[in-house]
Amino acid sequence: MTVSIIIPVYNAEQTIIRCLESILSNTYHEYEIIAINDGSRDGSWDILNTFSEKYPEKIKIFNQINQGVAKTRNSGIRYATGEYIMFIDCDDDIENDYIEKFVTKIQADNADIIIGGYKRTTSEKVLFEMQLQNTLWSRYMIMAPWSKIYRREFIVKNHLEFLDNNIGEDVYFNMQAIHLTDRIPFIAYSGYHWFYNEVSISNTHQKTLQKKMNVQILLDACYKKLDEQQCLKKEEVEFYFIRYIVWYILFAGRNSCSAEIIKECAVLFSWLQNHFPKFLQNKNISFFLPKGETLRNRIVIVFFLLLYRWKILPVFFAVYAKGER
Repeated sequence: MTVSIIIPVYNAEQTIIRCLESILSNTYHEYEIIAINDGSRDGSWDILNTFSEKYPEKIKIFNQINQGVAKTRNSGIRYATGEYIMFIDCDDDIENDYIEKFVTKIQADNADIIIGGYKRTTSEKVLFEMQLQNTLWSRYMIMAPWSKIYRREFIVKNHLEFLDNNIGEDVYFNMQAIHLTDRIPFIAYSGYHWFYNEVSISNTHQKTLQKKMNVQILLDACYKKLDEQQCLKKEEVEFYFIRYIVWYILFAGRNSCSAEIIKECAVLFSWLQNHFPKFLQNKNISFFLPKGETLRNRIVIVFFLLLYRWKILPVFFAVYAKGER
């Protein structure tokens, strides 16, 4: 079996059929689907059983009590038997040449990881398309495990695992992966459909600052691993931490009150100052850098850090925070 496709499944009765059918309709056939039901409380397990009975040579299903997406993906890696590993989320789907495109590229380039783009979709339309440029920074642009293919031996040899945390488990995995090899070509292809689900965790719970979102656990874990890999002096690594913290404050703080955002901002920028004392001098804080970053993200980072320098973030948060209304 060439490719193992790992799908964590949780309460996905509305989407898992579309997900599985998109895989089964692919032009490439040397794959196994490893679908792990992570304690779903709906009809997901029944659907998986139906598909497994219909396609026993293609689909392996596993049932477990709820453990979260990180542990579920880690279990999928252990179950995998393919030479390569791909990850797909249970509410997403892929184009019919997706597997073939990635397998052909990783074999031709003898690579450890291939990174591609994606389309952000709804049931009716494509909201936007992310195409990556062939730059060093593009390795940092998509930290999700999908829109990629990995050599299984590379994952196993380096003991790569997803972090058992309620935010950024994939950041922890891929921040290590992209610094453990230089064999990471890009593919000019965006056949992964990241489905926009208005009631998903990433679109709801993370839009308010909650104590249960353990962002500092993620930052500390990533910092420790990258320190072991002697990567912390890289400009891109420092800038990624800056970018992530700014993103988290803006995204997770949108529906919070300004007092909560100010408090969280102080904590996270204190962490940044302690771990990267000269972070404000990072050359990538620019309208023109890093190459491969979107213009929108560059503008957001520059203006946010200007407000931070000028100590007027509280004024901005008073207007920005929806929790005040």
